Parts: sequence; structure tokens; C-alpha cells
Amino acid sequence: DSRVFSQRYFEFLDYFQPQQGPIFLALCGESTCRGGYQRTAQALAKSLGAAVVTIEHRYYGQSYPFQNFSYKNLKYLTTQQALYDYALFIEYYQNLINLRYNKQGKNPWIVVGGSYAGALSAWFRLKFPHLVVASWASSGVVEAVLEYSAYDEQIGISVGPECKKALQEITKLAEEGLVTNATAVKSVFFAQKLRDDDFLSLVADIAAGFVQYGAIDMLCPPLLEAIQNKTDLLMAYARIGGVDSSSSDFYDAYKLRRQAEANDISAKDTMSWNYQICTELAYFQVAPTNDSIRSSRINLHVTSCCYVLDYIDICAVLFGPNTFPDVSAANWNYGGRDIASSRIIFLNGSQDPWQHASKTTFSPGEPSFVLTCESCAHCEDLSMDCSSDIGNALIHDHPCV
Repeated sequence: DSRVFSQRYFEFLDYFQPQQGPIFLALCGESTCRGGYQRTAQALAKSLGAAVVTIEHRYYGQSYPFQNFSYKNLKYLTTQQALYDYALFIEYYQNLINLRYNKQGKNPWIVVGGSYAGALSAWFRLKFPHLVVASWASSGVVEAVLEYSAYDEQIGISVGPECKKALQEITKLAEEGLVTNATAVKSVFFAQKLRDDDFLSLVADIAAGFVQYGAIDMLCPPLLEAIQNKTDLLMAYARIGGVDSSSSDFYDAYKLRRQAEANDISAKDTMSWNYQICTELAYFQVAPTNDSIRSSRINLHVTSCCYVLDYIDICAVLFGPNTFPDVSAANWNYGGRDIASSRIIFLNGSQDPWQHASKTTFSPGEPSFVLTCESCAHCEDLSMDCSSDIGNALIHDHPCV
């Protein structure tokens, strides 16, 4: 296919030393790219004389290949296509830099990303080691997982036993409310239009967001205080979560499909990410078999009572019947948690629910680095101030401490 599309990128050149300075290629992931989230990379740019170039992922933001946002145009949205985009961009931008600064040769390139983009960063180093000297994969979810129950389990570990018990009580109250007065309990969360199981997913994700992004102290103390004062726990939870009438839109698959068919630009990014998880990556955050926080009704398959949230059914609603994520192909292609490549830094937060889809153990014979940031959340290292020592570790392949 010889058709082309425009892909947006941002450049930060304040400290760039063009003759020998490195270039950080910062990857944006599954959303519109704002071009400046990588605070740490910019700190390293100052210490290393580096450029930071941030590129938007295909099918997100302004980098959409088609005028029509329909799901029928999503077939070119794959991780492999994204990696080829980055390879072509490096060639394009290196030539641009050489012309701009009247120079020859190639600068050392370092690819950086967090979460899904962190996985892309590691995969790019794996597939294109001749184009980049190193990869920084912050919370990089390199293992495609069909039923990711470890997410819920880690939330319980991160919040501690008291708060976990409070969150389990919230789930119980929500489930009971659906039986006694579904409209009333949903109205607490401005979610009257949601199906029951979609509503339970919304309830689960409120706590998940606090834990994932390092705000446990904003979640647990108010909940425990509500229990101690014997105030309405569900009301307290909804208030803490800051839910409003727009909070439920993400969980309504039928509404999302209608928006896509109507070419509604507001649905574009969400539709693109749903396509990626429904066809390739999954990461479906299902309830563990025992002692779960989220409702046991949040699962992969429909049960005989038809009360279980069926992720596969949601994929069928959005993209047609028989839509199923081929996680085995993704893991075969990239290696999953056994990814075998050199000069990759895998850095995970000890409180991050996504760490179990990342590489967390060292592989002998592969000179990459597996590091843990204690008491840190998802991608927290990308927003930290950083010393030049870490920059040297990225370039010279020394351990990061």
C-alpha cells in the first residue's frame, strides 16, 4: 500500500549539541500526544546536550490516516506498523538534523516510553537495534495478557489490608444495590444509563486509577474515615473519585460504536485503543478467582446467568463478531516477559498494578537492566528529576542506581 499520512511530532532542542549529542525519541502511546510528558528526558537533555523528539502514535490525535473514524479503517493499527513508523521517522529526522546543522553522520538515538509506549520502546530496540543504542522502558507492558487478574491482586497489595477490605465492601454494596435499586445506586456515580456489569467496571476503575498513579493517600484515608464515622461509604467513594456525568461514557460500548459510525472525533482515541486490545494486546483486567476487589462479574466469558462482563462481547459490539486478541502471536513476535535484547532499562514501580505484565526478572546473557522503584507508581520515573549518572547509564550500558 503506497498511501501516506502525516504523523505529528514535537521537538525540544534547547540544549542540543548537534555534532555529537544524543537524540531521545520519546514515544507517545494510546492517546493524543501533548509533546512534553517526558520531564526526565528533558532533564537528561540538559546534562547530555541531547535533543528530545516526541512522536505521536498512528491512529491517535492528529496522526490519523483516514478522514473517517469508523472501525472499518482500523486494520492498519498494529504494533508492528507503529514500530515501522518510528524506524522511518528516525531516518527522516536524522536527515533533517544533518541539513539543519550542516553536518554528516548519525547521532546516537535512545528510545523512551512508558506503559504501552514503554513496551513499544523495548520492542523497537529488539527489532531495530541498528537504529537505537538503548531503550528506556518505564512500566513497559511487554507481555500481552488475555486475563490480567494480577492487576486486581496488586491493588490489594499496594493499598494494604484495611483499605483492601474497604474496597471489597464498596464492591459488595454496589452489587447489592443493583439488586435492590439499580437506578439509585447508579445515580450515585452518574451512571444510570450503563448496563449493570459496565457499571461495576466503572466502580472498580476508580480505585484502580488512584493506585496506578500513586495517589493511595488520597483514596484510603477518606474511605477508612467514612467507615469509622459510619457515613455512606458509596457516597464517599464517588465523591473521592470525582465522578460526573461524563465518567460513564468510556464504559458504554454501544455509545462508542455509534459515535464512531457518526465520525465523532471525541471517540477516536478510545476506539483506537479498544481496537488494539481487542485484536492484539488484551490486558483485560478481570477479577481474580479468590479474594478479589473488583466484582467477580468482571470476567472474560459469559456465564450461564449472563451476569458476567464479557470483554469479548464488548469487542464484538465494537468491531464485529469473532474479534479476539491474538496475544500468543504478540508474545511470540516480541518474547513477552522473556524479551531477549540488550541495552534496555526496564523500570517498574513497586506499587504499580501493571508491573506483572512487564519484565521484572533479569535474564542471564542479556545485558539489559531490570530495576524497581520502591513505593513508586506507574511510569513515575518519567516525571522525576534525574541526574547525569542515569544518562550515562543509558548510553554506556552501566547499571542504573
